[in-house]
Amino acid sequence: MARIVIKMKDLSIADLKAAYDFNARERKDLRKLLKAGGTTDYNSNGGYQELMVIQENLYNALENRINSIEMIW
Repeated sequence: MARIVIKMKDLSIADLKAAYDFNARERKDLRKLLKAGGTTDYNSNGGYQELMVIQENLYNALENRINSIEMIW
């Protein structure tokens, strides 16, 4: 299966939120898996660190997009 690469700037607010929620679910599942394996320091796991970087990038992209909305009353 080919991998599709999409830039965060090309995603809608709904897409960013869905990706953020999906990432949160992935982190939760990985924490459960690591805990079952006896790991308590999740940050020492490379996969978990990668998910945290993705979370931060998604959050920043979402925050920037929302803050750029100009409200006209």
